[in-house]
Amino acid sequence: MANSFKNAGIAVLDTRTPLYGPVPVDTAAVIHALYISNVGSAPANVDIEITVDGGTTYRYIGKGLSVPEDSTLVLDKPINLEAEDKLELTASAVGHIEAVCAVLEID
Repeated sequence: MANSFKNAGIAVLDTRTPLYGPVPVDTAAVIHALYISNVGSAPANVDIEITVDGGTTYRYIGKGLSVPEDSTLVLDKPINLEAEDKLELTASAVGHIEAVCAVLEID
């Protein structure tokens, strides 16, 4: 199988919401960019977490990040994920935050 580019998108809930993953077995993934938009009418915060051990232990890569209404937060540095790892987000309010990421899966 060849390397492939993918996009993933979600409306973020107020509990951990999977954006990408788990990464397929025998594959690695690079999140090239993560776009977090506030589509609501009030400021909201977002937590960004990844797993670092194949899907069970979560670590924050962003905690309590403020996203003003009608704006977008962009994380444009690579995030490397191993097989079975996940990228998940939590919003401070339902209906405010949407997220999209650009992913390269490497076989």
